[in-house]
Amino acid sequence: ETQKSAARTAAESSLGGFIADGTGRPMWNVLFGAAKRPASEGEDENEARVKRGRNGAPADADGACCLDALEILDAGESRTAPAFASALEAVANTLREHPCGRRPSEEMWRLKRRLLAVLPKVLNAAETDHSLNEACFRLVDEAVHSGFVTTATDKRLLVKAGAWKPALAIMNGSRWRGSASAATRKAAVRLYVHLAEHVSCYDDFCGRHREFWDRSVFLTFLKQMHMLWTVDELPQDMEADQWEMCLPDLEAVLKTIGCFMMFWMNDKSGPPFDIDVGKEIIPQLERMVQAVAILDGRHGKEISAKARADFLEEIVRLSGLLSQFVMNKFEEGPVEVGVGRRRTKELMRAEAARLLNLLVRVLMLRIPTCVQKSDAAAPGSGAMPADERQLDSEWVEGLHDHCQDASEEEPVETPLVAELFHLMVDMPAEEQKYRLECAAPLVPSFIATFSEQLRQNFVPPQLKDLKVVMNAVLQDDSSLASDLLEEVSFYPCLLDFTSKRAIIHTICEHQKLQSSSSEPIRLVVPRDNVLDGVCSSLNLQDVAARIEVPVEIEFRSGYSDHAGQELVDEGEDQGGLRRQWLDRASRHFIASDLFISPSHDAAHLASQPGLPTQRLARGNIFVPSPEAICKCVQENWEEQFELFGCILGIAILYKETIPVHFGHNFLRSVFGLKTDAQDLLPLLETVDATLHKKLLYILDGTYKTLGDSLSDALEQGNLPPTFVISESHCPELVKNTPLKEGGEKTPVTEENKAEFVNLLLDRILISGLAHQVKCFRRGLLRVVPEPIVQRIAELMSAKEIELMVCGIEEVDVDDWEKHTQYENGFTHDHQVVRWFWDVVRAMSQQARAALLSFCTGSSQVPSGGFRFLQPELFTIQRVAVTDRFPEAHTCANTIDLPLYSSREELEQKLKFAIQEAGDAFGRR
Repeated sequence: ETQKSAARTAAESSLGGFIADGTGRPMWNVLFGAAKRPASEGEDENEARVKRGRNGAPADADGACCLDALEILDAGESRTAPAFASALEAVANTLREHPCGRRPSEEMWRLKRRLLAVLPKVLNAAETDHSLNEACFRLVDEAVHSGFVTTATDKRLLVKAGAWKPALAIMNGSRWRGSASAATRKAAVRLYVHLAEHVSCYDDFCGRHREFWDRSVFLTFLKQMHMLWTVDELPQDMEADQWEMCLPDLEAVLKTIGCFMMFWMNDKSGPPFDIDVGKEIIPQLERMVQAVAILDGRHGKEISAKARADFLEEIVRLSGLLSQFVMNKFEEGPVEVGVGRRRTKELMRAEAARLLNLLVRVLMLRIPTCVQKSDAAAPGSGAMPADERQLDSEWVEGLHDHCQDASEEEPVETPLVAELFHLMVDMPAEEQKYRLECAAPLVPSFIATFSEQLRQNFVPPQLKDLKVVMNAVLQDDSSLASDLLEEVSFYPCLLDFTSKRAIIHTICEHQKLQSSSSEPIRLVVPRDNVLDGVCSSLNLQDVAARIEVPVEIEFRSGYSDHAGQELVDEGEDQGGLRRQWLDRASRHFIASDLFISPSHDAAHLASQPGLPTQRLARGNIFVPSPEAICKCVQENWEEQFELFGCILGIAILYKETIPVHFGHNFLRSVFGLKTDAQDLLPLLETVDATLHKKLLYILDGTYKTLGDSLSDALEQGNLPPTFVISESHCPELVKNTPLKEGGEKTPVTEENKAEFVNLLLDRILISGLAHQVKCFRRGLLRVVPEPIVQRIAELMSAKEIELMVCGIEEVDVDDWEKHTQYENGFTHDHQVVRWFWDVVRAMSQQARAALLSFCTGSSQVPSGGFRFLQPELFTIQRVAVTDRFPEAHTCANTIDLPLYSSREELEQKLKFAIQEAGDAFGRR
């Protein structure tokens, strides 16, 4: 009551009796609720209370008082300045205490129209008398925030009348009361932003509101816009709902800056527009992004996804506008932009670099950009199309290129790029992909900083996050390979095997697209002799001929029709027949004497009755036989090696696997990988572990501890006592070849045993296979262009090439089941499906390989597991019968499984189908 009394006295003194309603009651009755409208006749006290305003003030009374006050303002010329200011204050207080929504509709419209009619005169008065600026500003601010100025028409009227000018005076410092408080300046900035948000950009393009968008006016407000969002200005204990309510203010600021830029960039009536965005605009955006990074990281998952997305869309839209503006400057070049001002190359570069750093910080925000549409109010999810929230990678690339052209100095510092990739590690795959595409231009220089360590195959800690992100993205989508990995390919240690394979597969896919329009080569072969006539069909007699068209396979069934014509197997080659042919042709070669497995003297991939893919030497390493043996066992052995090279090329080009594990020494020679002398002994271990142990025994002199001599050790290891080598395991083909000139007369001694071992290794692993490698490589290059072969050699080691080409022999049932899809009514929990997997788990590895060959055409699991099965995942399809055997569709990796009545019946018929049908689709 004491406070009310003091305020009442002050109000009476300041108003001077000028403002009164029809009954002569002073305005303080309205402000403090001292007057209460009594109930009228026929109206009870409750009804009267409803019609009273806040604090008991009658709504009709304060409305009348406001109208009277507006009349005073309308006739302001006849009033003194203090009275005019008092009227302004009184109306502003009334609007604050009794906002638009609390008034009857008729009164609201009457008061609103009167208010909007008077405001232009009030603003004119403030321009004449600067002492009225603060009171006038407060009236405009309350009019906007109390709901009396809501529509775009209302706000354009205010802009046209100059409603922002008192706010500008506040920002520049009131001439009669000194500098305004921080709260008042903050309110002035908010009012300008609020008006700017509702100024139509399309109107601005026509040249309207030039004074509102005047550069000096805009920059005055821009310098203080940070008061709306900086971390220092926001409460440290801000809760999620508070942060969500702050985001529209940030969005409005971004729209204001964007409208300003669009207005002047499209204005052709004056000199070219120029502004140093690096000094004037970007610092404000940097503060904003910093605040968002902190508070969104704290509350992002608790607030509306739409609120987060709206902000991100606006800053992405503004980033594009600024990027276009800055890059246009580079196109124009250094020019005069004002009196005594020249746009130099160095200034443009600094501007572009600062904008580029801002874009990187935008990429570091954790606001989702790639989520599907969903409930806009759902916490942590997104509701807007992804492309509206994503930076264009061309902005980053363009700015980076311009910076590089202007200076060799890197525009984005290494720690900032490292921080970006660190934040990306825990993001979803789609988010990683988008950010990696944008940041791709920064990667080469980022990597080059650590080039010396990378050349030593050491990945420094600063690059480990990049490696994780890059490999995660490339495993699912290697389309970035052509650009991003041009530099990365020089440092294979940054790439996982899966990424390297994905890159090679993408390159091969592009190669296939170039030849897909041509007529394919159709190979028609019998199943029991899959190489019959193939050399002629592939035109291997022509040394210059290349296989640049698709290869399709048809199998002759071995049966004839009633006219004696041999039938062709049922089935169209959409990949499955080719896989079967590659599998059988590869097994044919290593079953011949053209290839040997040194660890077992002779090893063959042979079919046993009942299990077509069971192998006597499963898991062995194969290398070409010595040239002398090849000449003895096959007259056209060179052509056969070339054909096998073609088979390997087709497997690589079509992303298939073959059931052959080549020795790493052979693969290194075929793909042109450099092999040093110190590499030979480790290589021998992968080819012939037994001989490797013998040679180590000789080199380290272990035999001496047993009391043996070097001659004893050589004899025990079946090694020659002189510098010669026996090049066949078959007695009738034994041929001793000197390892050097006069080698047959040079005994192996303690002094020269190291030389003996090196020459022996070179003969076994390199020089002794040179001619076979030449023929094999010639066939490979007929199918796979040499640049692709070179890229494989750059990216992969021999071990990785073997894994890509040969796949995995062990069949992991859990992985197989995990990457299986079901059709025609089958599900993972269906009883027949569960029986199927129980049966597969009970099989041996050889039987599983046979089943895999039956279903897909290949007995090998793709490197990386069943997830990478081509052309699609393994599928179990329901067949609504019970009396048929399982059937396979190898082109689609599909097995048709009838509805058997028991697990035993399923097991019996499945094994019978594999044993009897082999590779013939289960239809034999």
